Amino acid sequence: MKILTNHIGYSAAGEKKVVVQCREGEVPETFTVLDEFGTEVFTAPLAYAGPVDRWEMGTYYTGTFCEITDEGTYRIKVGNDVSPDFEVRRFLITMRMINAVSYYFKAQRSSGEWLHEDRTLRFNGPREGCLDVHGGWYDASGDVGIHLSHLSHSSYCNPQQHPLSAYLFFKAHERVCGSGNEYYTMLSRRLLDEGYWGADFLMRMHVPNGSFLLSIKRINPLGPVQGSRMIDFEYRKSSNKVWAKTAEADEEVITDERYEASLRSGGGMAIAALAAAGRNWLPSSDYSQEEYLQCAKQAWHHLLAHNERYTNDGEWNLVDEYCALTAASELYKTTKEYEYLVSARTMARRIIGRSVEVADGMRRLEVADGIPFYHASDEGLPIVALLGYVELETDERRRQTVIRTAEELMRWKIHLTKSVTNPFGYPRLECLEEGKLVGRFFFPHTSAAAPWWQGDNARLSSLASAAMLVASVTDDERLSADCKKMAQDPLDWIMGLNPYDSSMIEGYGRNNIQYFFKGRYDFLNCPGGIVNGITSGIEDEHGIEFVSEPDERVDDNWRWGEQWIPHASWFLLAMALKQE
Repeated sequence: MKILTNHIGYSAAGEKKVVVQCREGEVPETFTVLDEFGTEVFTAPLAYAGPVDRWEMGTYYTGTFCEITDEGTYRIKVGNDVSPDFEVRRFLITMRMINAVSYYFKAQRSSGEWLHEDRTLRFNGPREGCLDVHGGWYDASGDVGIHLSHLSHSSYCNPQQHPLSAYLFFKAHERVCGSGNEYYTMLSRRLLDEGYWGADFLMRMHVPNGSFLLSIKRINPLGPVQGSRMIDFEYRKSSNKVWAKTAEADEEVITDERYEASLRSGGGMAIAALAAAGRNWLPSSDYSQEEYLQCAKQAWHHLLAHNERYTNDGEWNLVDEYCALTAASELYKTTKEYEYLVSARTMARRIIGRSVEVADGMRRLEVADGIPFYHASDEGLPIVALLGYVELETDERRRQTVIRTAEELMRWKIHLTKSVTNPFGYPRLECLEEGKLVGRFFFPHTSAAAPWWQGDNARLSSLASAAMLVASVTDDERLSADCKKMAQDPLDWIMGLNPYDSSMIEGYGRNNIQYFFKGRYDFLNCPGGIVNGITSGIEDEHGIEFVSEPDERVDDNWRWGEQWIPHASWFLLAMALKQE
């Protein structure tokens, strides 16, 4: 029997859940909460949930203890088994996690030999020139490259990488400053400092009268630094970031546009970050408020007119639109210039137009006719973008239309999550399989990004953020309660309440896993960073997997054990939104 809890702790006023993972023949009936002195302070029945899909990890029982609101250290007892200690605190859990993530990003800043190389960096391929593009954050445990996005060849699977991180530091800073918690003073300063580190890099990656350069590539991760880095392009038919070039890639003509970002491949989020930078300022930043803002404006007008030139298919899609909505909203928030509000209204309307009714009061987003929207890292971003726009909209009719759509989208996500045995409340997704819509726990192996797939931790925190925002605007008490649970469950999963009893945050909780590359531990994970996480089975999409050691199947566990900045970025926002 395993008693599974959030390793790090629960907010005093928030949701609190325990999951008991049982072997055959174990039938627990109740659980008891003990305080730090071993005194029984709460007892309640456990509810039978059953086995999950084809996970084959045991049978599950669940219980809640939201009645425990006094701060302190606690543990759970079931029969003769007792869990490790966990905390219940007001503000302290979220503060510790914001603190951890902030230090992780500071450790990921490009420095030393890499920063020196990036001061005079040449292009990979035919584009000529040499630029100073120093700064930014390393992308992942084993990748000291710096990327606005990748997977552009997939059309719909672009993750938002460096620009999203910069933008979410500004967004988290604003939320923290408005939280009413006096102890956030120093945290807010560090959030702003990190946001400007990211924004300054984006300024250097900006192409005058154009978009933003996509990527700084590292060639041999274990080789010498000198001469190993270059400003890179992306193929539009296959990925050159993770996998070897295909025959199709060899046939492609590399033009200047291949080096620059569309709205969906980082351009939209870069504009949002710079617009946010334009209404704040630090003496240590390399540019003035006006320079950040003018750069954001120029890039916005260029991409609004020419986005199709930079996409892989010559078209706009949902990902472009929610990135553009975020950019337009931030430009309007900073400038109060009406044209940006008009653009935000247009993008919000286009996003709503991509939603379809699936049942009374529930809607799904589609990226194309009949193709549901799901995403490995940013599934909550459309709702976050819509509700960010709602904060600025003064027309009540438009506000209510957007809020209603966000509610209906979240109701469908909650319905998918509740529709099967799911004791952890893991947010499920919906995808196409052989022409049929199917529900899944994890990002599928057969998406448009295949053979790329990995753990969902960024996706989980993005949906937690979206759920918290819907809870803050809805008048529907039942939906609000469901959203608060939908927000807490994914965060509990990341902080240890999962079938592997593993905290995904290096240096916090128990059973952290390390990233190994070709069976070697050359790229140890950084404290405060978050690994990719748990996936479906290697051979079975209905199974479950979390590879922590090299074996005959896997000598590079990047899909599970490598840290990646979008996971930490979305987790940062979720912690800032909790404010409890």
